[in-house]
Amino acid sequence: MITIVYSTHKDKTYNSLFKDHLIRTVGLKEYEILEYQNNNEYSLAEIYNKGISKSKYDIVVCIHNDISLENGWGKKLLRDFQINPEYSIIGKAGSCYFPTSGVYWERMNQTMVGQVYHHPDGQKKWINRYCPKFDFLIPVVTIDGLFMAFDKTKIKHSFDESIGKFHFYDHGFCVPNYLDGVKIGVTSSFEITHRSVGKPNQEFFESKDKFVSKYSKVLPLDLKPNFIQIPENKKIIKKNYKVAIIIPTKSKLDLLFNCIDSIFANSNPLTFHIFIADTGSSYHELEQIKNKISQLSNITLVNYDYYNFAKINNDVVKNYIGNEYEFLLFCNNDIKLLNDVIGNMVNVFKEKPLTGTVGCRLHFGDNTIQHDGIFVAHMKKNNSILVSHHGLFSYYNYTNYVKPVIGNTGALLMIRRNTFIKCGMFNENYTTCFEDVELNLKCISMGLENYFDGRSVAYHYESQTRGKTESVQNQEMMDMNQLLIPFIHNNINKFSKYIINLNQ
Repeated sequence: MITIVYSTHKDKTYNSLFKDHLIRTVGLKEYEILEYQNNNEYSLAEIYNKGISKSKYDIVVCIHNDISLENGWGKKLLRDFQINPEYSIIGKAGSCYFPTSGVYWERMNQTMVGQVYHHPDGQKKWINRYCPKFDFLIPVVTIDGLFMAFDKTKIKHSFDESIGKFHFYDHGFCVPNYLDGVKIGVTSSFEITHRSVGKPNQEFFESKDKFVSKYSKVLPLDLKPNFIQIPENKKIIKKNYKVAIIIPTKSKLDLLFNCIDSIFANSNPLTFHIFIADTGSSYHELEQIKNKISQLSNITLVNYDYYNFAKINNDVVKNYIGNEYEFLLFCNNDIKLLNDVIGNMVNVFKEKPLTGTVGCRLHFGDNTIQHDGIFVAHMKKNNSILVSHHGLFSYYNYTNYVKPVIGNTGALLMIRRNTFIKCGMFNENYTTCFEDVELNLKCISMGLENYFDGRSVAYHYESQTRGKTESVQNQEMMDMNQLLIPFIHNNINKFSKYIINLNQ
């Protein structure tokens, strides 16, 4: 059912062992192996085109001769093609982005996908995990030549023999097919190990330059996710709980109402009450909010004549939220829940009693990652501190399980009410941001653990309410340099195990 094609410059003993490995692991009765001895006479494009023309079966697999594959890989590959008939090319690693530079791993952490083990002779085995394993094919613009499978009846271009001998044959095949509508995907259905590590050489750069010259008018290629992977909700632990949801807002009623509707659509309304903290909407907008509230039974409107995230949330907790609420959920008005985030977060608290804060996976409106947990890095060289989000702008490189983190963004963060009060609540000296980071660090200093739940998913249409003016950016830097960094340095021993140490 498949034809396996590879080029080799090895001796008969090596080739025989490699062929035996393919026969043992393919897991199919119908297959053929086309081995081409190639002592630098031919390019890989020439070898693979010859293999296509000689192949007995429609599914052709072009591989390197220094790989090993898990048992049954051929059967799993055929299933990938069968259940995804819209895909014509499948690989084990690839990229959703191809830059004008021609170096397709330029944005490796954000746009590369797949998993490949490496095990060179004399070294320990390790894995390049560009993204988690998924039960679907990840759409990409190109795949790595390590493993390339395709239906020869559906491709529109063969391998380009004009670009390079041993480099860019893969992209010279994938990119023209992609441009002509052939769908390319990366699979996680079986594992692959590469027994060497490729290194760019002169021929690589010469091939790259030829490729870029040929395709410069269409580069860059950028295939952002057209969907968000949302795990099925875990069964909620059956215990009564009450969550107070605090949403600061000003105008932008479409965002606010979208946020509220998503909460009701995905959560049990008997378990929460929403407190809208309005910070200056017009009279007409306030009337619309009141009209929205009149249609629902568990929303309270609180009016403020100023905006300060820390002060407003603290005031709502102190003056409007009673002891009947076990949990607080701080929620921006530009959030849209995509599953039962509230129930899932409560589950984490119930399963892990010593929990400080819980956050969830947040996506930008273009489906890329906005938040996969906060990280704090210490640059030893200049003793500076970097605070950012894991997975920022990533296409598929995110977490889909519960993991401990140093912290979670206050855009959507759950904490026990009693814990919040014991922490001293948000530090009101912050004017723009980072009070949430300090709150997370205070939880750790109290002996609690902060968790990120990648099974809980929401959109975060970040900064659509206030925007990011130069003044706001300057205030953020002041909050960072005058408040957060001194706090971290003064308490670093309490959470040092969570801080990433960099030598830059």
